[in-house]
Amino acid sequence: MKRILTFAVLFSVILTVGTGCLKDKGFDEYKYGINSPETSPAGIGFPLAFNPNVIGLELRATPQTVSEIIVANLLSGSPAPNDIKVNIVINTTLIANYNTANGTAVIGLPTNLYNLSANPITIAKGQNLGKIVLNIPNALTLDASKTYGLGFSISSVDAGYTIASNMKNLVILFNIKNKYDGVYNLRGFHNRTPFTFPFALDVHMITTGPSSVAMYLLAPFNDYGQPIGTAPGVVNWYGPAVSPNFGFDPVTNAATTIVGMPANAVTLGYATDPGIVNKYDPATKKMFLCFQYNGNPLRRFFDTLTYKAPRP
Repeated sequence: MKRILTFAVLFSVILTVGTGCLKDKGFDEYKYGINSPETSPAGIGFPLAFNPNVIGLELRATPQTVSEIIVANLLSGSPAPNDIKVNIVINTTLIANYNTANGTAVIGLPTNLYNLSANPITIAKGQNLGKIVLNIPNALTLDASKTYGLGFSISSVDAGYTIASNMKNLVILFNIKNKYDGVYNLRGFHNRTPFTFPFALDVHMITTGPSSVAMYLLAPFNDYGQPIGTAPGVVNWYGPAVSPNFGFDPVTNAATTIVGMPANAVTLGYATDPGIVNKYDPATKKMFLCFQYNGNPLRRFFDTLTYKAPRP
């Protein structure tokens, strides 16, 4: 099973919020929803509660796990004297509130598509942390054009512990991505005079299906399209009429389909001349794509895309 995301910085966060909290200025000033640490019970909270946790979920049928996110923290300078049970519940209001605050349309992740490794979370004796894993057995039915989310709230803890009021809620957002998705550096040229100048720029390849991605141009274009070089060092675009959406065979990684994104897009097709291989190379994370519009070989694009980073 593949872990979608591991927070390398989580434990540095926990050291600040958790075991060192008695020396933490925010804790000393009672900003964690707990009263005086000298006179009140120790608190329990989510260390990752303060911001939504955005992760990429691959559009595939094989299991995926989300770990290191649903973590409960004992907000005390000392470890737990006994096992502490922290009960959590799904809170759909958190996603609704997020949409209202941000003008978004995040959809609750369907309940039949995930399960938790345990509930309650157990903070074991001698520890300050407890965590559980979110399992997604099959994400293939999700819509790649949408963002999904889950909201969790701490509903109760063992007697003697206080739920930190501003650390009781946790929001996870899921961006749906396939293995071709990402930020790529695009280098290429067009063979139509006078637009034959080479171009180089970063583009987003955005998931549109289980094994397809569309090319999205960043500022100043901010749209789906295909770049062209109109002068030395000058990049323009053929768009939105020439807006390629590339489909791959998920087994061989050969580029097998190509269509335009908008309804008025021109007809696109791959060049099939000897020596031209349209594909994604998983070893180098490069795409080699040569295609033309309206069946005209004098209207060809020669694109090489090199993977740089996950898409935000």
